[in-house]
Amino acid sequence: MIAAAMVRRELAPIAPARIAARLFLRSRRKTWELLGEQAVGFGVDRDVIRVGRREGFFSKIALEVRDNEVEILDLKVFFNRGAPQDVRVRQRGRPGDRTRPIDLVGGERVIDRIEIVYRSRPGYRGRARLQIYTA
Repeated sequence: MIAAAMVRRELAPIAPARIAARLFLRSRRKTWELLGEQAVGFGVDRDVIRVGRREGFFSKIALEVRDNEVEILDLKVFFNRGAPQDVRVRQRGRPGDRTRPIDLVGGERVIDRIEIVYRSRPGYRGRARLQIYTA
């Protein structure tokens, strides 16, 4: 009976969030590349990052915050072909934080442009930057 309890304890499932974090860190080390960067204003702001066909095909994107806190509200990914993908992010990030990987609908696709709606928190460190990574 003691042996059975020990086996159950050893085979206890790892929390799904921890598994997702480990997988993301592994994928981040291997395949994530910087696609673009945008300065963020102090109020609610909407910007467009043009990508284009020369950058290649992508299946995921993630956004990383730099220099000041940023609240990412929404983003819309426009593809070379097909309907755009609306993503409701609603995530606040500190400098160095990255959003969860966002899967693009339809697998690997050519991104034409990305529209982002966000705002930064005014602070002594000045404006924020938002970087877009792809895989």
